[in-house]
Amino acid sequence: MSNLDPTIAQLETFLRESGWVSARETSSLRFFIPPDNLGIRGKYRIALPTDSSRSGSDTLVLQAIDSLRELYGFHFEDLYESLVKVSHGSVPAVLTARFIDSCTRDGSMPLVAITAFLEGIERGLQNEVKFKLAADTASARLTAQALTKDCKFLQTSIGSFVARVEVPPKVLREADLFGTDAVESAHVCSSFFSAIQFVNDEVIQGERAFDSELLLNQAVALFTPELLECISHAILKAEVETVDFSMTIGRQVRTSTTGVITNQRADRLNAYVDFIREHFYGEKDLEVVGSIVELRSRDPQGSKNYIRVLADYRGDRSLVSATLNNEQYQRAVDAHKHKRSVRLRGNGIRLKTHIRVTELLDFSA
Repeated sequence: MSNLDPTIAQLETFLRESGWVSARETSSLRFFIPPDNLGIRGKYRIALPTDSSRSGSDTLVLQAIDSLRELYGFHFEDLYESLVKVSHGSVPAVLTARFIDSCTRDGSMPLVAITAFLEGIERGLQNEVKFKLAADTASARLTAQALTKDCKFLQTSIGSFVARVEVPPKVLREADLFGTDAVESAHVCSSFFSAIQFVNDEVIQGERAFDSELLLNQAVALFTPELLECISHAILKAEVETVDFSMTIGRQVRTSTTGVITNQRADRLNAYVDFIREHFYGEKDLEVVGSIVELRSRDPQGSKNYIRVLADYRGDRSLVSATLNNEQYQRAVDAHKHKRSVRLRGNGIRLKTHIRVTELLDFSA
């Protein structure tokens, strides 16, 4: 059995729990029909492979994840990353940006524009490393700088200006016996691209209010204010009409575009950067005690288990979310079963009434 099986199983579980119905099955594919409440007209199907060892199965899984993200508009980064784990091997990741504008038709680009873009990408990757490591220590900064130092700028092509940045395969943090996940450069690139995709779809081309619950939850899961500023810098400082992004890791290819960057869309992105900078707060040495309101284990074979706790924090009733390893998660399940409070201590990000613990230092019931 392939390592892709857990990802396919998670997708099938999500589809069935969301009301999708298995329509038919061939020797290699299983088709699902959407529920009526989605309001999809016409013939629409999502196909999943029945044999993940067959060629092209990872592409089908990626297409299914993309389709569900578009339909439901929420975060599927864990599934993107689980796909990366088995598809990237030891190959580099390549982040490509195609600049479409009157000034790039001959394959050239103003030096100041490409410099601004590359600065944004370099600082963005460094901030993404720190975000994935859940640390802003001297060691984390050195790890981030070492990764970008080894990145390469690849050749362009005529017709528009194409910037291609190659990120080498690297293990940035080893897994340990306490359930801490390994972090590899492929995970960083996948998460970085998800943040770019969110900015393109929900901010530049989107219309939702910045303080909507959907956008706030996605923002907390995807970036810090510093990372968002880097992405905005890379897109807007290039001063071109459109930027088409793609990312290739092994056989996985993801695409996203800014669309035409009008003055109105640029203003919306700048306003969103200001909103996040104003409303996101870094929390050091936070400690909360409260009752569990949500437990979720997305991957029983892994160590990414999620918990949400309702607690008093600085005089406000706040929801606190964190990622637990398997041993901590079992303690949380027992505490919830016996209606006991739990204590979380660590560093995180606070957004109004929601706190996301990015570095969990201690968990106890």
